[in-house]
Amino acid sequence: MKGIRSALAAAAVCMIPAQVCAMEIGDRTGIVYYSGIDTYINNYPIRAYHSDGRQLICAEDLRGYGFTVDWSPEDKALYISRDDSAADIQRDDGIKRSVYLAGKRAHDIVYTDISVYLNGEPVEAYSIDGQMMIKLRSLEAVGTVEYSAEENRASVFIDGLPAAEYAPLEEDLGSKITVVLDPGHGKSSWSMSDEEKRSAGYDCGSGGWGEWRHWKEGSASEDCGGCRNEGQCWYPIGNGDRDTEPEINLRNALAAKAQLENMGYSVRLTRTANDENPSFKARVSYCYPGNDLTAEPDAACYVCIHSNAGGGRGSAYIGAGGNYTQKWINSSYQEDCDLLGESINRRITAETSLSEYSGGRIGGQGYMILFHKSPVPAGYMEIGFFDSADRRIIDEEYERIGLAIAEGINDYMTE
Repeated sequence: MKGIRSALAAAAVCMIPAQVCAMEIGDRTGIVYYSGIDTYINNYPIRAYHSDGRQLICAEDLRGYGFTVDWSPEDKALYISRDDSAADIQRDDGIKRSVYLAGKRAHDIVYTDISVYLNGEPVEAYSIDGQMMIKLRSLEAVGTVEYSAEENRASVFIDGLPAAEYAPLEEDLGSKITVVLDPGHGKSSWSMSDEEKRSAGYDCGSGGWGEWRHWKEGSASEDCGGCRNEGQCWYPIGNGDRDTEPEINLRNALAAKAQLENMGYSVRLTRTANDENPSFKARVSYCYPGNDLTAEPDAACYVCIHSNAGGGRGSAYIGAGGNYTQKWINSSYQEDCDLLGESINRRITAETSLSEYSGGRIGGQGYMILFHKSPVPAGYMEIGFFDSADRRIIDEEYERIGLAIAEGINDYMTE
């Protein structure tokens, strides 16, 4: 049997197109979204997702639905088979209808050399977050798959497995996508006591108060301590000092927060008042549950809201581009940062009186500390120039700016 399985796995790898084979393990090939379609096997609910019109389920989840799912490290293959001895399927009451999650980004699809087989036959599969997904339609090999647009339901019926009586899913009103909004620095560092600086997450080094620009490679909580020489790595606290801008940024952030919450998102603000001046270490901690940098991040994205200076006109985002080595980021981190910023700026220039500055993207600043410390895609916005004629627009249209920020984030999460 092992020889047959090895031959099947080798054949499946040979069927991968040459251009795909040139990719590296872990490279993103697509995106999986939360499904808004209630999905069942013999009327037992199962978690479902979708991508490019394909309804997907986790292959490993089939273990609880009358299947055996065996991993073969020698073959680098997952083998799914009907378990004819299965006498019971337990209804998972934790599976609910996604009210706020439906249609939002759930996982990246990444390139893998793992193959999946159903009853000995290779099936199209997608690797996400340590699991393999298969199309729901693949189960037509062992049963019947039906879709009902009227009932918003996908059903698989397999003879020989236990069956339940159909019951609609309960709505899930608690699960939401988390977005971090960062209004930048508030209080001037000159007005802060040493204790306030220390409490805000700053360190006192040979160059005065500040913080390290990078985490240690592969870390998301340990400062680099000067990995690329102190001039490149040290970020002085005074770099964030502003006068007029803090109130503008906070006002835009609060307007965006209100709109995002109306859309069903959960929002965390890195500061809520202008007498606060958190370090970037403190600010990116909002990407984690309970601000715990040692936990796995639970935010979907981070948006830094700023206003520009220098007498120009228009809105833009700062493009990513650098040697980012922090923990948790994926292979498409830079691409995602730019996509997030572009999505927001496109909405701002379309729905407010602000024009597009610098083609909408400010390049050459990918070294910025946020890009090096955020564990999730970060959009860095420069919304108008507060020292030019843009100021009137910024002051009069902040609610429209907030709505545009929210819509841009939602575009990123759903496109």
